[in-house]
This record gives sequence, C-alpha cells and structure tokens, in this order.
Amino acid sequence: MDRGSFRAAVLFSTLALAACKGPVVPSPLVGQTRYLCCNLHYEKPDVTDVNFQQGALVPLGTRVQILEVRRSAVKFQPEGHPPITAVLKHGRKIITMETFIDRLLVEKDPRAKLPRAAGKKGAEQAERVRKAIEAGQVEVGMTREQVLMALGYPPAHRTPSLDAPQWTYWQNRWVTFIVVFDGDRVSRIQN
Repeated sequence: MDRGSFRAAVLFSTLALAACKGPVVPSPLVGQTRYLCCNLHYEKPDVTDVNFQQGALVPLGTRVQILEVRRSAVKFQPEGHPPITAVLKHGRKIITMETFIDRLLVEKDPRAKLPRAAGKKGAEQAERVRKAIEAGQVEVGMTREQVLMALGYPPAHRTPSLDAPQWTYWQNRWVTFIVVFDGDRVSRIQN
C-alpha cells in the first residue's frame, strides 16, 4: 500500500469511528462540572457501556468537565486523567443517552454516601466497605448502591433492570462475573 492510500485508509477509519458515536448534539451539559458516580476503568480514551473492570482507575467522585455530547457518546475531562469518551453502544435499545449521562456523571459528589458508622464494630465494618468501594471491589453484604459506587452500572443489555436479583459485569473482554443479591444486599459473587 502506498503512502497516500495508507493515509486515506487511516482518515476513513477515523471518520467511520467518529460517525459511530453520532453527530455532536447541542447540549446544555457542555461545559458543566459534575462528578463520576462510581469508579471507572479505562485502557483507551474511549470506553463503552460494557464497563470493563480493568485498566487505569478514575475514582468515584472525581470532578469532571463535560466537553462534548454526541448522539451516542459523551466526552469529559476527569481531573488528573486524559479526556475520556463514554459510548452508549450495547444498551442503547434499553436506556437513553440522557439516562446514560445522568447515571455516569452526577451533580453531587457521591463520596458523601460512603459508609460511616459510630461505635468500634460499626466503624470497622464501614471502613472495610469504604476501602473495598474505593478499590473497585465488591463484598458480600454490600448494598446495591455500594456496588454501583464500586463497579459502576452493569451493562444494560445484560442487566436491563437494577431491581434484578443478579447483575452481570465484565472483568475483561472474555470473563464475566455475576453479583447476586438477596433483597438489597450482596449474597454472593459468581465467577
């Protein structure tokens, strides 16, 4: 392949990828500062709603500035990290782009909801759960809200309802795991 053909192929690939995310949409969200709802992992500047649990970790509560909104993607700048584009790809038939953004980028810092307790035993348990959330890990006994903070939202195409008794997550492209609930609490984690 000659140099001109190679450049044309690269340009075509870049344009095709941009088209998948849809056109830029005028949005009042652009320029807003929000917070990450939950821990977010990334290996590349684009992440999808599959929400792989590997790569660099952007902690929950990180302040972000919304840079761009597209039909199926939102680009934001988290403090201390490169810009990230989150793409609603697999769950677009189940949730709207507006819901996707509102779940991921929240108006109030979620760290205020991290567990705290009085008393020695309660404080030890709250500290253990808080550390697990901050590390992006799930433990038996956590609430649904705590699982969301630790892992983020489960992919909507595999877990269409947050009221479901089990949520499916992807560790990476090949490995899934399931968080099983008994009511509002994690009863087990299945690999």
